Order: sequence, then structure tokens, then C-alpha cells
Amino acid sequence: AKAGNVLNASMLLASLLYVAVAIHFTQPGKSGVLDNGWKEDGFCIHNKEVPYWSSFDMCLYVDVFFSAVLGILYWKWRELPGMKASSDIIPMVIMGTLGHGIAHGVEAVKFRDGRYEEEKALEDVEETPSFFFLVLFWAFFWFPLLKASMHNMNSFKVAMIAVAVNWGPSFAGGLKKELIFPYIQTVINFASHLSQLALSSKEKQQREYMMLPLVSLIPFLVSWNEALFCSSYFKSAGGHVWYDAGIIISYIVFYVDCYRVSSTKLLGTKQKIM
Repeated sequence: AKAGNVLNASMLLASLLYVAVAIHFTQPGKSGVLDNGWKEDGFCIHNKEVPYWSSFDMCLYVDVFFSAVLGILYWKWRELPGMKASSDIIPMVIMGTLGHGIAHGVEAVKFRDGRYEEEKALEDVEETPSFFFLVLFWAFFWFPLLKASMHNMNSFKVAMIAVAVNWGPSFAGGLKKELIFPYIQTVINFASHLSQLALSSKEKQQREYMMLPLVSLIPFLVSWNEALFCSSYFKSAGGHVWYDAGIIISYIVFYVDCYRVSSTKLLGTKQKIM
């Protein structure tokens, strides 16, 4: 329990530092720290000019492929003894990952038809999305990701929180493009780690409590590399696709670890009986 507490609290503090740096160094007149290539789009995007092979296209491909891999593992392992706690979050992880990938795919279409650069030229602040788009984003992005992050909370409460984080920026006048990604990452991290810290002492004794915070670690480290070193090496290495890959692969590693531990325990129990 202590290790889980430390990991969750550390990720919360690290998330605060990230969003504070992003807000401060994207203010008018501020320079340094954040890479200009990242500040240009709010993401580190490779191959914008190459149809179907931009970082955002690759995000869609990676999210769909690894969601299928996780889905197969879930189908095989969901009813095995000792796998209930970890399996409960997987459907929403898959749904949220697919929604995440599709959102990147929609942006990639704008690269191909020229709308992306047109929208950038119009204004520095993103236009308020349409109501229809926000409803889809709430249903297929925010709700599943927040439900996966706060799996012990009932769905209605999660849905209301998703409404607040989905429509909140629109009521506040929108987010600058540079802050869209930090906003999403901070909300998800806070939802996940605060909900974990709020678990009972008994629930914190489970292995999942120590391992689940580590799911955020690789994507978080990738996000710093993306923001600080976009132009120097990160863009040429593929850009933002590594962030998406880090999330879903981390969940796969988490789920495989849960299977490994539960299988070892089950084998030990069978050997004692024999």
C-alpha cells in the first residue's frame, strides 16, 4: 500500500509540474524550455505533408491495432480466477483508446484537405467545437477514459464529471492549441491517481494498486520528451504516436502482469491440493 501511495502521489505532483510549465511557457512573450516545434501545434507531429502517414494517422493505426491485442487478451482471460479486478477496467480502456485514435484520425483528415493549416491561420485560439462533436467526444473519449481511470465510481457520477471536463473549456472561451494536450493529460492523471488514493486500506493491499500507477509513467515521460525535444529528435522519430503507443502498451503490460501473478497463485494452490 505504501508503494502505491507514493507512486500515485508522485504522479499527481509530476502532472501539476507539467501543466504549470505548459501554461507558463505558452504565455505571450515567454520563450525557452518548451520546444517551438511542439508549441506550433500543441503536439509533435511528423509527416504532416505525407497523406496517411502523419503522426496522427499512425496514432489511429497504433490505437486500433493494440486495442485489438488487448481485446483478445481480455476475451481469453476475463473469467479466470484472480483476474476480475484488472479485467473490469479493460473494456473502457479499449473504448477510450479507440476514441482517442479516431480523434487523431479526424485531425489527420484535416492535414489532407488543407483545413488544418486554414484553421491555424485564422486564430491562435481554437474555435469552439460544434455541439455534435462535443457529444461524440464526451461519449467515446472522455467517458470511457474517465471510467477506466475511476473504475470504482458509479457510471452516472463518471458521466457527470465527463460532462464538466468536456464542456468546461468551451464555457471558459476555449483552450489554446498548446494547452489541449496538457489539459487532457492532467485531467486523466488526476482522475486516475486521486481515485486510487481514495481506495480503502483493504483495496490498497491488492497488487493492482501498486502496478496501475505505472501505466501513466511511460506516457508521462514521453510527453516531456515531446514537449522539450520535438525539433531535436522526437519529431523525426515519429512524434506523438509514441505517446499513444505508450498508453495502450502500458495497459497491455499491466494486464499481462496481472495474468502472470494470478496464474502463479493458481498453480501454487493446485500444487498444495495435490
